[in-house]
Amino acid sequence: MKKGKQYIPKKFAKVDKSFINKLRSEEEHGALTSFSIFPKKVTFYGKDPAEDIVLIVRTHWVAFVPHIVFVLLILALPLIFLALSSQVSFLGTTTLYIGMLVVCLVLALNVTITTILKWYYTVNIVTDQRIVVIKMDNAFYHSYAEAQLEKIEDVTHTNIGVLGTVFDVGDVHIDTAGHGVDFHLRMLPRPRELQDVINDLLEMKQKGDI
Repeated sequence: MKKGKQYIPKKFAKVDKSFINKLRSEEEHGALTSFSIFPKKVTFYGKDPAEDIVLIVRTHWVAFVPHIVFVLLILALPLIFLALSSQVSFLGTTTLYIGMLVVCLVLALNVTITTILKWYYTVNIVTDQRIVVIKMDNAFYHSYAEAQLEKIEDVTHTNIGVLGTVFDVGDVHIDTAGHGVDFHLRMLPRPRELQDVINDLLEMKQKGDI
């Protein structure tokens, strides 16, 4: 696998910033990761030709633990049903058991696919020009919001307790000027690094480096 240094756009190659030095030591991440650095062949609606994507950040997998537990419980229902069938006569019919098994499998598959799609298509994009937040609530509805870097006034992050310490996950808050859109990005991986990246981009923008 090639190192991330080889993927850094020319405009960032000679920039002496903490986040650039950090990213130079990172390996290129694939599309199925929660923290993708300088992703290749990625675009979004309205992206300018000269605009470079610095980061794509998705929700940390820890946020989906309740969904995983729910799916496991659904898959366990047929086994529980089978165990009870030896004690309750009407539960012992083959037709009833097969019906229960099919329903549980379909429901578990539906929850799994929906969760994966929501994770993949809910993305936070950091470019050298703006922050873009795309949220997929369900198969029929998604939202799109963005803020230009020059409109961002403050970036902070909060830890979410033990989980945040163990898995390096937290929330990132982005405040914008005036009546602009404020972002509350929940359960993201490496929140401190994300904050540092945005703050360094803001400084570079103010100095005219990008």
